[in-house]
Amino acid sequence: MTISSTTTKNSYSGNDSTTAFAYTFYIPTSSDIQVIERSSAGVETVKAEGTGSANYSISGVGDSSGGTVTMVTAPADGTTLVLRRSTTQTQSTDYVANDPFPAETHEDALDKLTIIAQDLQEQTNRSFKVSRTNTITSPEFTTSATNRANKAVGFDSSGDLTVLSDFNPAGGDSALFQYSTTTTDADPGGGYIRFDNATLSSATNVYVDDLEYNETDVSAWVQSFDDVSGNATNRGRLRVHKATDLGVWNVYRVNGAVTDASGYTKIPLTYIDGAGSLADDDKVFLSFTPSGEDGAIPGYRYTFDTSTTDADPGAGDIRFNNGTYASATAIYIDDADADGGSTAADVQTWGDSTETIKGYLHITDMNDITTYARFKVTAAVTDASGYNKITVVHLASNNTFSASDELSVHFTRCGDAGASPGYFYKFDTGTSAVDPGAGEIAFNNGTYASATAIYIDDVDQNSVNTVTDVLTWDDSTSTIKGYLHITDINDSSTYARFSITGSSTDGSGFNTLVVTHIASNNTFSAADSLSVHFTRQGDKGTKGAIPSYNYNFDTSTTDADPGSGDIRFNNGTYASVTEIYIDDAEANGVDVSTDVLTWDDSTSTIKGYLHIVDTDDATTFARFSITGSSTDGSGYNTLSVTHLSSNNTFSAADSLSVHFSPYGLKGDTGSTGSTGSTGSTGSTGASGTNSQLSMTWDNATADSDNGAGKIAWNHATIASATVLYVDDADDASADISAFVQSWDDVSNTIAKGYVTVTKEGTASTYAVFKVNGSVTDASGYTKVPVAHVVSSGSFSDGDGVGVHFTQSGADGSGDMSDVVDDTTPQLGGTLDVNGNDIVSTSNGDITITPNGSGDVIIDGLKYPQTDGSIGQFLKTNGSAQLSFETIEGGDISTEGSAFANYNQITDNATTTTVSTKNMFLMGDITVADTKTWTIAGNGTLKILVA
Repeated sequence: MTISSTTTKNSYSGNDSTTAFAYTFYIPTSSDIQVIERSSAGVETVKAEGTGSANYSISGVGDSSGGTVTMVTAPADGTTLVLRRSTTQTQSTDYVANDPFPAETHEDALDKLTIIAQDLQEQTNRSFKVSRTNTITSPEFTTSATNRANKAVGFDSSGDLTVLSDFNPAGGDSALFQYSTTTTDADPGGGYIRFDNATLSSATNVYVDDLEYNETDVSAWVQSFDDVSGNATNRGRLRVHKATDLGVWNVYRVNGAVTDASGYTKIPLTYIDGAGSLADDDKVFLSFTPSGEDGAIPGYRYTFDTSTTDADPGAGDIRFNNGTYASATAIYIDDADADGGSTAADVQTWGDSTETIKGYLHITDMNDITTYARFKVTAAVTDASGYNKITVVHLASNNTFSASDELSVHFTRCGDAGASPGYFYKFDTGTSAVDPGAGEIAFNNGTYASATAIYIDDVDQNSVNTVTDVLTWDDSTSTIKGYLHITDINDSSTYARFSITGSSTDGSGFNTLVVTHIASNNTFSAADSLSVHFTRQGDKGTKGAIPSYNYNFDTSTTDADPGSGDIRFNNGTYASVTEIYIDDAEANGVDVSTDVLTWDDSTSTIKGYLHIVDTDDATTFARFSITGSSTDGSGYNTLSVTHLSSNNTFSAADSLSVHFSPYGLKGDTGSTGSTGSTGSTGSTGASGTNSQLSMTWDNATADSDNGAGKIAWNHATIASATVLYVDDADDASADISAFVQSWDDVSNTIAKGYVTVTKEGTASTYAVFKVNGSVTDASGYTKVPVAHVVSSGSFSDGDGVGVHFTQSGADGSGDMSDVVDDTTPQLGGTLDVNGNDIVSTSNGDITITPNGSGDVIIDGLKYPQTDGSIGQFLKTNGSAQLSFETIEGGDISTEGSAFANYNQITDNATTTTVSTKNMFLMGDITVADTKTWTIAGNGTLKILVA
């Protein structure tokens, strides 16, 4: 074959995806090509043929036009891939005597010689050479590797290649000196320099002789090292490096004025960096590069007055109305600055902006820029006598100014407020469904959150007929037709925002809009000038690809704007995240805040789902449900969320896909259907675990809020727990605080009720407590005093639990009217008849019967257990024991009052033996003096003596 191409190398740039690369030159074998990958840092790696991740495969070997090298791994972005021919420099052709001439073999050998020559030429082209019209005696030098280390290549006096022993300085003006190891503040000697410390990194002064090594006077040059006066602490950079070794050097900053001493110069300096060490008499180059002058500070130049009085601070002076800058609300500035220039007319324009914030005032100490105070101007400037008064709000400050400090006073004006979009209307406070009047608008409820209709006149305040446009505001085929933003033109902080959710009605001279309140702040007054702006919702489109926004991740957890195109969480542990802060603009600069603020529009408890994925690693994601209202901050929105799942964590600046899936609106309650027939009894279901609240058990025992949806108690041993800590929200973020705080509503001295905590999915793990005191409303949680009743199993941190409360009945009150329904009544204590009697009704008997050998004891007397015989009487033994006894004589009766005192006859009396038994006499009978007792009738009277 013939070799007609001189190409021996191809070069390509890696892009992380391309793996196939063409080589356009002939190679006899696959070993005759070299594949080199050069990184962005300049590191070269020779690749080998093979199947590993760092290898390549090759095709087209022996083809005159070349072939393809295919990398197993695509070269990274920023790398360079070089394919160069590197032919093996051997000769393998053997001519055998008397054989036919091997023309093809001979040609192959010539081809190989040619391509070897081309390969050598490619190497020669990359070499330093003397030009064709130039001469050099020898391009070689004989200095050994050790002797030429840290030295430069140069040319000797004959122009031939040699090794230089001394290096020229690197940058700036320079002179050659010798180093002295002495540290005394004195002339170091002709051509010498010395430092004030043997440890060069600790040196603060260098002493430089007026003459350099070659005895040239360089004093004027050295004494110019402090000429930069506007950068007092950094006049320039001074470098000292060893003339014979590039690896030994020290760099300093000249930090003050130099001193012209006798025969030498003293230079104050600050060490910056260095390497290696110097020996006495080493030759060194001293190089100096001056710094630039400090730039002028913008603004007017004033001097500070420490007084806080509302008065002219004096010519060229400025003062604050409070020595604590964060509390300053006014600044008093003289009509002329410290240079005598009149500033009054300009200063009086600093309050001209029609925005609430007129501009920003930055005041800086001209001699110490770390001392400053920054304010925002919030009102028109007041022109006083010889000075102006500026109303301000403090933003930031550092250190404090001293009397007569030179200050730069710089003002940056805010632009005027832009024109309000939309139609110009005035507010009517009426709420009736009537025409509010020409150019006016009204709501159907004075509480904006309850407004469901807006009445808007057919013309606005500029007499523009708006009816045709307004009647299109319900044209969208979406459920939400669009959004109505109504703002006070003179106070943008007063506004009301609604969604249009139904058909508009064309009334007589006005239109009625069906709306749902979204947000509002403050209230409009009668005749307030309003901007009425409508944003139409697009028609419901056909189902398309799932949308998402592109954001970058910010690792901070602070509630603030994360930055343009950034998103951040309020907790580095994603399972504990409750808020997400998302910038108004996504990473492509598109403002998506209007859309983001609709993510909480659903009337369901869960507003929707937020799926956040690393665009470079789909296995890294976080998924949340939006469970509360979003907050429109300054330049960002706050989303209230509950963590669902996540994997891995995002790193700072990771590119993320942020996708929201809305939850449907809560539907209307349907009508009650007819009662169906009773079905057959089903099989017994599994035991339930939660009849009321779904929560998460936390193993912390401290008296604190353990987090959203958490319940805990104050002792690791369940049976020893005496207080439950219950978060104000359950696992679904529903507010349960009012319910939990009702657990002590019952007046019951034993138990207000019973709390049962059951592990979800494991009904055998539970704990039952009785509420035995008043609950306490803490910050974000409720403390419930309890006593352990019974429990089984154990809970683990993070267990899902069901929390069930059963209320006790109230303590009873009042008297019991009867015990008819109690067939076995019992007394719990002594029966107090409270001055009443125990009386039977309907002539019933009262029977008191003791059990077994028990006695009936009345007033301390013991009565017989059985009845006696007819005619017997009860007799006491003197020890409270009564018994029945028989009378051994005839019956007697008494007449009159003779026996009023039992066995004493106090008056004349006659008795008979007729059987009317009133009293039985026993013992002595006494008859009073002069009195007579007559016994009449037949029979025998026997008087028994005790």
